[in-house]
Amino acid sequence: MLRKVGYGTKLVRDFNELNILRFIKDFGPLSRAQLSKKYRISKATVSEIIAKLIKNGFVMEIGMGESSKLGGRKPVMLEFNPKVGYAIGIEIKRDHARICLTDLNAQVYRRDTIQYPQKSTLSAILSKLFPIIEEYMNEKWIKLSKPMGIGVSVPGLIDYKNGCILESDTLKDWEGIQIKKIFEEEFGIETYIENDVKAMTFGEFRFGNGKNVKNMVFLWVGDGTSAGIVINGELYRGVTASAGEVGFYELGHYIKDSEEFHWLYNGHNTFAEILSEKGMMEAADRGIKDKFSTTIETGNIDLDIIMKKAAGEDPLALELLKEYAGILGILCINLINTLNPEIMLIGGDHLAHNTLLMDYIKERVKKDALHTPIMAVRIKNAGLKEASGVLGSVGLVLDDIFYSDQLNLERYRKIFGNN
Repeated sequence: MLRKVGYGTKLVRDFNELNILRFIKDFGPLSRAQLSKKYRISKATVSEIIAKLIKNGFVMEIGMGESSKLGGRKPVMLEFNPKVGYAIGIEIKRDHARICLTDLNAQVYRRDTIQYPQKSTLSAILSKLFPIIEEYMNEKWIKLSKPMGIGVSVPGLIDYKNGCILESDTLKDWEGIQIKKIFEEEFGIETYIENDVKAMTFGEFRFGNGKNVKNMVFLWVGDGTSAGIVINGELYRGVTASAGEVGFYELGHYIKDSEEFHWLYNGHNTFAEILSEKGMMEAADRGIKDKFSTTIETGNIDLDIIMKKAAGEDPLALELLKEYAGILGILCINLINTLNPEIMLIGGDHLAHNTLLMDYIKERVKKDALHTPIMAVRIKNAGLKEASGVLGSVGLVLDDIFYSDQLNLERYRKIFGNN
């Protein structure tokens, strides 16, 4: 087909190589005959491609398969070699960073977390990160492997092509710094920079509860509130890569004027403000001062405590949880009615796996969302927990070679040595 529309032999060869490699990776072990039948190319051409993939270490012969029903020689079976290359994923947050080392199947071999004071300088954080990356690169199997890249996720609006932060409330001093260039000069490895929530979304989409869907929304609540969007199998960034900043949505009059949010609403202007841990703690404090029945103690309040108390049916904690779920439910309704996704995932450090909260959110969405889209959407917790960010960063590295429908042949040639 490619030849018929005027593409050259070299492009056809590279296209076939990459598709065959992907197919072996996803569905192996496979024989050469199966690959020839799948791609409708000659057995000689398949054998030539496989010989090259074996030489480069991406494919292994693992033994004999079963003969066909007609008998004959048993086929030699082929399997992808995930340890021929590696990727490093990094998630940088306000006061900590997570790092992981994976093979080409995104199997994690090392995982580390570093802590640092809020408002730490870039150099202070990198002085803790870089030695860990050096450790990874000194692993025995890594020295024999190809570096696929480093993925770094950071909070804020990102110029992902040039690898710098455009705006960030969390890492204000990092704005304009070319993070991509710093990593590439230090390690000589191609580096990808992405917004933290978009990276989490990508992690869930490729490896978590969003796997095998084409349209999804990931709503994250933590240091801020934001959404990641996947449309037709592609991460949606928008014109300025600022799509999904739903935390800046202004609260409507319903929230401001309704008695439904008696404890939680206190003059907030945006969803990010009212859904923050600070907002929840202040609401609990107001309830305690107003003598509302509770076992929560002043001076010992955080979101985890409120969630645990609610599970134990503490009256104030339960009321706060219902109000919090109501606000999240309204935000989910807006996203579902607007984007019409197949799946809506909800995550956050404190609430990703709170079943009681999720039940209240689903109840609110079912009650007030448009009937047609709500019948099609599934609302679930995020599946990767705290690993979504680092695995999403790994996914960014591996995507255009192993996952995306849009093949990056230029990068493929660079990595695979196709001249």
